[in-house]
Amino acid sequence: MAWRGHTPRLRQDAKRVRYHPRMGRVCFLLIMLVAGAVAAQPVSYQLKGQVPVGQKPMLEVRAARKVTDLRIELDRDDGKHFSIKHAGLAKDQAVKLPLGDGAAGKATYKGTLSVQIAGEGAWSGELELATFINAPMKVTYDADHLDLDKRVLQFKLSRPAGSAALVVIGDDGKELANASATYHQDAADSWLSISWTQPAKTRVMMLKLRAVSADGIATNVELIPWSVAIDHEDVNFGVDSAVIEAGESSKLDASVTRIAEVVKTSERFMKMKLYVAGHTDTVGTTAKNRKLSLDRARAIASYLREKGVTIPIAFAGFGEEVLKVKTADSTDERANRRADYVIGPAAGAPPFKGPYTKVRADWKQLK
Repeated sequence: MAWRGHTPRLRQDAKRVRYHPRMGRVCFLLIMLVAGAVAAQPVSYQLKGQVPVGQKPMLEVRAARKVTDLRIELDRDDGKHFSIKHAGLAKDQAVKLPLGDGAAGKATYKGTLSVQIAGEGAWSGELELATFINAPMKVTYDADHLDLDKRVLQFKLSRPAGSAALVVIGDDGKELANASATYHQDAADSWLSISWTQPAKTRVMMLKLRAVSADGIATNVELIPWSVAIDHEDVNFGVDSAVIEAGESSKLDASVTRIAEVVKTSERFMKMKLYVAGHTDTVGTTAKNRKLSLDRARAIASYLREKGVTIPIAFAGFGEEVLKVKTADSTDERANRRADYVIGPAAGAPPFKGPYTKVRADWKQLK
């Protein structure tokens, strides 16, 4: 059967192709150019439409008969045009042709494939192709953009945003809330918000975020903003001393009990670490106060370990750089001579925000 003057229509049904960002297998689409008798088809093709970032989708064209002057003209859904040419194919010969420019995401191409059939003349068919270049999507988040009191999380995506879903887990391991948000292709690296509601007197341990880009790429991340500040009575140290006096030990014994209660409640859900941050008032030099606060934090951490705290303990000295009460230099202020005890996840950064983030502290691990 001759193909002269006849242009068969070919379309790839987009509904038949479902891509998932986690798909490990390669998706192959085989669609034959169908017109008249199957035996008369001059070419067929296979589309390797899903590839990782750094590669291009490949269209393998196979000749059922000898053809020359193979040309593919495609318009992508973003308006870009692509021309592909190949000299010719012998009968049963195949060639693999890369599509597009490697831009990540989903794309649809429409156009034509044409050849010259040896001894018969020109032939062409319409093409409609769907491809997916799967690029990892990065989620950016920091503690300053999470407000647990107002129940709002802000985050960034490395691609234009489509939607997000959030599961909120409490420190007893139970779900506190589910939330969702839809975005209107917000630009990549712009702050996105998702909010939730939760029962009163509950504490968030973990946020499970599923974010989807505008072109359908999804990623899952777990955020652990959980931390517990241990209420305690501060130890009174002697002047320029880091020795815990006998009359002060009962204060630390009470802290050991409170720490044990927190660990018992949440240890089955995560690995924890206790952070001890030491502080001084503004009497003395900055360097001296840094060392003194570090020595006192070490003394407290060591006492807590000796009295039964088994989780990892880190300690640091902030000297006079994170004052509880703002004072002038050389001011004897009892409220500033203190230590903070905070339990947080064992992995990740110390769970301190606000003025702490402006001070470079050397956290040391208690051995």
